[in-house]
Amino acid sequence: MDAVTDGRAVEPGFCNRPAWILVLIALVAGQVATTLTLFGEERSWKPLLDSRPITSGKHALHYYHGILGAKSWRSGNFGAAYDPAFQAGYPKTPVFDSGSRPAEFFMLWGKGHPAAYKLGLALCCMAVPLVFAGSARLMQLGPGTACLSALLGQIVWWCQPVQSLVQMGQIDWLLAGQAVLLHAALLVRFHHSVHIRVWLGLFATAAVGWFCHPILWLGFAALFVPLYLAVALKHTTLWNLSLWAAWLGGLAVNLVWLIDWARFCWISMPITTATSEGVHQFADWWNSAIWGERHDRILSLALFAAGAVGVIALLVRRQSAAALTLGAAAMALPAMSAGSNYWKPLEHVGVSKLLVLGLAFAAVAAAAAAAAIADGFQRLVKHPAGGVAISIGLLVGLYVPLRHELRPLALQSLRAQALPLGLREEQEALIQTLRASTSRDSRILFEERATPNCSWTPLLPMRCDRGFLGGLDSDGAFEHAFARLTPKSLAGRPFAEWSDAELEQFCRRYNVGHIVCWSPDALTRFSNWAGCEPSADVFLDGAGKLFTVKQPSSLVLKGKAKIDQIVADRIALNAVEPEDGVVVLSLHYQEGWRVSPTSVTVEPEHDPYDPIPFMRLRCKGPVMRLTLVWEGK
Repeated sequence: MDAVTDGRAVEPGFCNRPAWILVLIALVAGQVATTLTLFGEERSWKPLLDSRPITSGKHALHYYHGILGAKSWRSGNFGAAYDPAFQAGYPKTPVFDSGSRPAEFFMLWGKGHPAAYKLGLALCCMAVPLVFAGSARLMQLGPGTACLSALLGQIVWWCQPVQSLVQMGQIDWLLAGQAVLLHAALLVRFHHSVHIRVWLGLFATAAVGWFCHPILWLGFAALFVPLYLAVALKHTTLWNLSLWAAWLGGLAVNLVWLIDWARFCWISMPITTATSEGVHQFADWWNSAIWGERHDRILSLALFAAGAVGVIALLVRRQSAAALTLGAAAMALPAMSAGSNYWKPLEHVGVSKLLVLGLAFAAVAAAAAAAAIADGFQRLVKHPAGGVAISIGLLVGLYVPLRHELRPLALQSLRAQALPLGLREEQEALIQTLRASTSRDSRILFEERATPNCSWTPLLPMRCDRGFLGGLDSDGAFEHAFARLTPKSLAGRPFAEWSDAELEQFCRRYNVGHIVCWSPDALTRFSNWAGCEPSADVFLDGAGKLFTVKQPSSLVLKGKAKIDQIVADRIALNAVEPEDGVVVLSLHYQEGWRVSPTSVTVEPEHDPYDPIPFMRLRCKGPVMRLTLVWEGK
């Protein structure tokens, strides 16, 4: 029998019905088995622990920045770093590649090994049934409902809308989404039962939410204002202060890097406020890839419909807080996702992905609906076995007409789409060519192409030990990516507008000694430029060329110096001789450098062609050794 508290039906937990614990264990085991298929067909732990990085989507970028960020955290810079390996130097900040923060946490423990990143992603996947079951129990749903919620959560997790986020490396969204679901459930429990463990859960999930995705967390706060206003007046001042302490505490532990997030917002390109082009109808959103395949769409519709029934059932059982939470999220999040097609700022910050989070809330509500229907059958026939038999008969009746749609859902829940691990043969060949045919003294101008097989290029500095202009992120919308080579342009200008003299000046300004390109326009322009010559053939999704620039270039644009060391957050120069009291480096200026000796100062050297100034060292005279350490403060 269900207990009744304050008019609410409260179901017994797992301790009172231990058989459901075995069901939950089986669901977790199934989730582990499917997770292993992400990394190989054999369901083995070996691919998780080897040295092959994930190369699809933004995974390589997150991994690269995760290494830089972990080093920064250990040195007290809270994830921000200065990276000279790409774009003539740029600040690795929480603004650009915000999705690298989970990777930074993984790398803190894994010391830069790819296995740490893969294990972090795997644990994120494996936790899904526990997150859904825990959320259901926190909302005081029974263990059977919790297990069904876990099962539905797993089916949602392996459907195409979520797996597209996994393939693209959106770990920050996935982890923040789990934190949002748990936090919402904890809010419901805190409304009914003030306990230190619940408060600690609120604090922990708030901290995780802010850390993984502050924009999503701010949106979550706006979403649950109605819930707070509905219940706040029913509680004492102490309850309200405790809740705000958990919320503000989660914010406070993240302030150290959120300050940098605000401080570096200027490097991001402005967000347009124009309406979205080409998507102005609801049908366009319905037919977009965010919904997945036909069977994924049917699953989504079924969950939203069943979730509506579940909200009504919770209201009937006087579990109004749970009903309001699940119902508001399941309705508002898809509506916001649809709105992203009409207003570009929402599209820019990824609001369309809120559909996935809406499905998570709908899954818990759908489990509550199924439990209410089963309970209704049981009361109707006044026998538990009869209620179970009717429920099974109903499921069989639904399965027969939908079996062709349910089969792909079952298959993708048993075997996931494998992530690409390691580099392909032609990628390794390109690396060997670059190592053999280029020098460390100059940069490589690398053509950026928005193709799936080119997403691994953030790994180039680690594999080649060279500096690059391009290759970091073809979609990167930050000012330091100004001097980039694309299939149609260089630094934002079409190739036809570049004179030979301007190309020579560009290569001197950015210390470009080599050029790698594949597109016909780029190959034609550099083949016709007498200032460079082809030195090797390269292959990467097509034939390309490696060009060597004839004129000598140097990292030192004015004055003289020998480069002793140039790594993240540290530059060491020997035999420094200023010209007119200054030495100018082909490195983007960034505040926060500490210079030794202290008689040398760092200033911006403004360039008429680049929105970011270069680095100027002001010296009174020659210096035997000069060291710059970026502290970011």
